[in-house]
Amino acid sequence: MNEVLFCVGRLLAIAWRLDRRRLLVGAGLLVAGSVATPLVAVAAGRVVDAALAGAGSTAAVWAVVAGLALTGELMLGHFAHLSYFALAELTEERFNRDLVRLVNGTDHLDRTDDPAFADRVDLLRQDVMQVRTTVQSGLQLGATAVQVLLTALVLSTVSPWLLLLAVVAVVPVLLGRRAETELEQVREAQAPTTRGIRHLRRLATSPASQKEIRLSGGADFLLARQRVLLERYDEAMTRADVRYAALRTAGQLVFGLGYVAAVVGVFALAGQGRASAGDVVVTVTLATQLSVQMATGIALLGSVHRAAVGLRRFLAFEAEVATSVAPSTGVTVPDRTGDGIRLVGVTFRYPDADADALSDVDLHLPAGTSVALVGENGAGKSTLLKLLTGLYRPTAGRVVVEGVDLADAEPAAWRARTAALFQDLARVELSLQHSVGLGHLPDVDSPDAVTTATDRAGVAALAAEVGHDGVLGTGYADGRDLSGGQWQGVGFARTLMRTDPLLLVLDEPASALDAMAEQRLVDAYREVAAEVAATVGGVTLFVTHRMSTVRLADLVVVLDHGRVVEQGTHDGLVAAGGRYADLWAMQSRAYAAAAD
Repeated sequence: MNEVLFCVGRLLAIAWRLDRRRLLVGAGLLVAGSVATPLVAVAAGRVVDAALAGAGSTAAVWAVVAGLALTGELMLGHFAHLSYFALAELTEERFNRDLVRLVNGTDHLDRTDDPAFADRVDLLRQDVMQVRTTVQSGLQLGATAVQVLLTALVLSTVSPWLLLLAVVAVVPVLLGRRAETELEQVREAQAPTTRGIRHLRRLATSPASQKEIRLSGGADFLLARQRVLLERYDEAMTRADVRYAALRTAGQLVFGLGYVAAVVGVFALAGQGRASAGDVVVTVTLATQLSVQMATGIALLGSVHRAAVGLRRFLAFEAEVATSVAPSTGVTVPDRTGDGIRLVGVTFRYPDADADALSDVDLHLPAGTSVALVGENGAGKSTLLKLLTGLYRPTAGRVVVEGVDLADAEPAAWRARTAALFQDLARVELSLQHSVGLGHLPDVDSPDAVTTATDRAGVAALAAEVGHDGVLGTGYADGRDLSGGQWQGVGFARTLMRTDPLLLVLDEPASALDAMAEQRLVDAYREVAAEVAATVGGVTLFVTHRMSTVRLADLVVVLDHGRVVEQGTHDGLVAAGGRYADLWAMQSRAYAAAAD
C-alpha cells in the first residue's frame, strides 16, 4: 500500500504543479459522485420504510433524493472525466519530455550503446504510456476509497458486524497486489524478447528494408523467427497470467463468501425485529455496491501498483543520470589545438564486454592536419572517433588537447568545438532550414548561415530546389523524399554549420554517393579542411574504405584489433610494405579487375 500512496501522491503533486484548477475540479466532481452512490441506497431504504408506514409525503421526498443522487452518480463522473483526461495528457507529456532529457542527459554514450540500456529505456517508454491512465486511476481510486468508507459507515448503522465485510474486502486487495508484482517481474524478464519481436516487425515492414527482403524472399524467414519469439513470450506470460488469475480469484472468493454471510445475517435480524425492511434493502444494495466498489478498487490498485513500479524505475534512472554527470572542474577548452590532439595509453572497453575495443593507443594528431583512419570492420575505428569527440570516456589513458585532459574539461564545451558526420547520420525530418541549422543552435534560424553551410557542403542545388522552408522526409504530407546521398549531403551541411571546430570528423562520408557526388564531397572536404587548419589549427579526421580518398590525407593511421599498427604518409606506408600496403594492393587489384 505504501507504493500505491507514493505513486498517487507523486503524480498528484506533479498534476497540481501543471494545472491545479483541472485537478481540483476533477477530484471534486469525483468525490461528489462517490457520495451520491451510497446515498441512492439509503434513500431507497427510506422510501421502503416510509411506504410501509403509510407516510406518502416522506416516501416522495426520499424518492426525489434518490432520483437526484442517481442523476449525480451518472453525470458527475462524466464531467470529472473532461477535467482529469486533459490533466492526464499534460502529465504524460511532462514525463515524455523528462525521458527525452534523461536519455540525452548523460555526458557520454558508452552506456546508451549497451543493448541492456535499450531494454531499460524501452521499459521506461512503456511506463510513461501508463502515466496517463494512472493519473485518472489515482483520482478514481481516491473517490472509490471515499465511496467504500461511506458504504461501510452506512452498513455499520444497520449492524456493527457488517463492518467485517469491509475487513474481508482487504483480502483480495493484498492478493491482487501480490499478483501484480509477480506479473510485472515476468514482464521485465521478457523485455529482450519483446524488443526482438518489435525489431523483426519493423524490419519486415520498413520501406528501407523492403528491397532486400523482397529480393531475398526473406519475409517468411522473418515471420518464422518472430513466431518463435512470440511463442516464447506467450508461454512465459501465459504461466504468469494463470497464477495472476488464480490469486485474484482466491481473493474475490473470500469476499464473495463474506457478502453471502452479511446478507443472510441481515435477513436474520429482520426476522427478529431488530432491522427494518428498509435496512434489508440498504444492506442488499450496499453490499452489492461494496462488491463492485472493491472490484473496481482492486483493478485500480493493480493499475496504480504497476505504475508505482514504473515510477520507481523512472526515478532510479533519473537519479542514475544525475550522478553520472561529472561536476565541472572549471578547466576550459583551448581556442586552438596548438600541439594537436594526443591519445596517451588510451584503452576502452564497453560495459559488460569481455575484451577491450581499444588497447593502449598512443597517437599524435598534429594541429592543422587531415588524418585518415583505416582498418577492417571491427578494428576500433568508430570507437576511436567517439572517444575523440567526447562521446565516450576512456577506460584508461588520456585524450589531451593543448595540455588539457578532456576528462577534466566540460564535455559539452568540447563537443561544442567538434563537428562530426557519422555514417548512420540522423535524418532530421524538419524544414531544410532547421534540418541543417540544427548543427549550430545559435544559428538555427539564420538563413544566411544555412546558405553558407549548404554552399560549403556542395548541396546548394538541392537547397535551391527544396527551399529553406521545404520539409525533408516522408513523415509529413508535404515532405520531400531524399535519396541516401542527398541525406548525406544535408548531414554534411549540418556538420559545417560549425565554422571553427577544433576537430572535424567524417565517418564514411561517401558511402551513399556515386562517383561524381563523391568527388564533389572530397573537393568540399579538402577545402573545409584547409579552412579549419588555417583558422584554428583544427584536425580533420575521416574514416573511409576507399583508398583513393585516403591518399589525400596528411597522415594515415592504421588500426587492427583495437591497436594502432601503422601510421605515416600514404607513400611512406606503401613503401613500408606492411598492413596498409596490403590493403592498398588489394583494392588496387580490385579496381584493375573491374576496369578490365
